[in-house]
Amino acid sequence: MSAAGRGGPQGDGGGPVRRLEREVIEPAGPHRATVVWLHGVGQGPADLAAVADRLGLAAAGVRGVFPRAPVEAPSLLTGLPVPCWFPQNLFTPDRIDTPGLLAVLRPLTVLLRQETERVGAARTVVAGFSQGATVAVTLSLRHTEPLAGAALYAPFLPPDLTALLPGGRPAPANARLPVWIGHGARDWIVPEGNGAGLRDLLTSWGHPVTWQRYPGGHEAFAGVRASLPRFLTEVLATPVPRAPDPEPSARAG
Repeated sequence: MSAAGRGGPQGDGGGPVRRLEREVIEPAGPHRATVVWLHGVGQGPADLAAVADRLGLAAAGVRGVFPRAPVEAPSLLTGLPVPCWFPQNLFTPDRIDTPGLLAVLRPLTVLLRQETERVGAARTVVAGFSQGATVAVTLSLRHTEPLAGAALYAPFLPPDLTALLPGGRPAPANARLPVWIGHGARDWIVPEGNGAGLRDLLTSWGHPVTWQRYPGGHEAFAGVRASLPRFLTEVLATPVPRAPDPEPSARAG
């Protein structure tokens, strides 16, 4: 795994955009696709790099990019500063620092464009866990090139997602973006209803949504076996290894 340093590329308006620190897992062979992974509050790139490694993505030619959240806020448990994409009380996911979320989208958009230039937007997926999942879906729906898809685990529905999207709806290029959503049935930090609410909203907008319910709690992509690799294989048009064991109940929209 390689680490990228800091820098200052230009974004769309508003002056220079700080380059996000990131980790990268290069594919073992030809570069066939890319997944950009956004971690949750209090986590770092290694947490989702472990997920990509467990799924065997590098062996399938999938480049993994793991940016580090640039903001630090006090933990509710310890009071110590922890990484996050924007300050938030996770016990009240219905309240979002909208300016903070919009601010972090600027460097993430720069990063996403850099990655799509490598392999093409149609072979790029944005994935995220918890707060990272909420950022991932917002980033994906705003993107002006048609992405392959978005993969979200334990996302919470922003109070007004339309207010985060120019014109109040997804960008035309991603108006039918395929989305995979997984959620733990015993998640007490981001209850399952939050992910289901996002599922229902995206389905009502015409997005093909794959819904996967897991028995666990609030853990990054916990229990994922065949469903997510199958989704990635379908949207990236490159075979991704998957475990043969059946998963808990799933619903495709």
